[in-house]
Amino acid sequence: MDEWYEYKGAYFHPQLVTKDSLDVIPDYVIRDDDVVIVTYPKAGTNWIIEIVNKLMRAAGKTDVHTEDIPWSFESTSPRFGKPGHVILEDQPSPRIIHTHLPWHLAPRMISSPKGKVKAIVLMRNPKDTVVSLYHFVCKFRASVGIQHFPPCDEFIQCFLDGKAPRGDYYDHVLGWWKMRDDPHFLFLKYEDMTKDLNSAVMKIKDFLGISLDDVTTASIVESCTFASLTSAWAESGNETKTLIARKGVIGDWKNTFTAAQSKAYDAKYRERLEGTGLQFDFE
Repeated sequence: MDEWYEYKGAYFHPQLVTKDSLDVIPDYVIRDDDVVIVTYPKAGTNWIIEIVNKLMRAAGKTDVHTEDIPWSFESTSPRFGKPGHVILEDQPSPRIIHTHLPWHLAPRMISSPKGKVKAIVLMRNPKDTVVSLYHFVCKFRASVGIQHFPPCDEFIQCFLDGKAPRGDYYDHVLGWWKMRDDPHFLFLKYEDMTKDLNSAVMKIKDFLGISLDDVTTASIVESCTFASLTSAWAESGNETKTLIARKGVIGDWKNTFTAAQSKAYDAKYRERLEGTGLQFDFE
């Protein structure tokens, strides 16, 4: 994490997220018909963006393709060349806005929503999240010619200590979880989507007020399975998307964690989530 900087309790890479962007984002104007997607890194970001975009396109609400939706609107990706929040200014309504930001750094029009704005928060268990994040970081570094990879054990410990991209995992999920009773929000879990994708798509469709026939809905569900998306991303010509998918399963952490690491993560899980009503499946 040496090259990262801290900003109000969260960590960012200066080449991806600038302090200037973080300074202006709290006042960023969210349009009344925007759909906001919130995820911690590697919690199913591109999966949920694909589902929302396909539903909205099928309903005639947008003609924007997923590759034109900035991945983490606080970031400046090499593909776009400027911050996602700047690019989105020129996109037609309704926009799909994605962020990895914790609640306290997000636009105030999301953290304290009014009007018709809708926000979908997707969460994933911390053990699978850190393993997925580690493999992605290594693959991403290799793709840009960086040969230095953080030791896996060190990465797992840093994550447990809260020193991870976008900050502490528990601060992130609990920050957003306090919005669970707000009707502007829909909360989903990666594990539930993995077990029953059809039900998740139906929840999203209903939340967004989208009416589609059964055949169209079933087609979207099929196109958003792990196998379908992995194939589509591999053929997309978008190098970053070819790095996204790995296994798409629950419980892969067992192939990486030591018994001691699992015990330490279990203790942190109990310490931070007990009594909050937020629970995750780990297998």
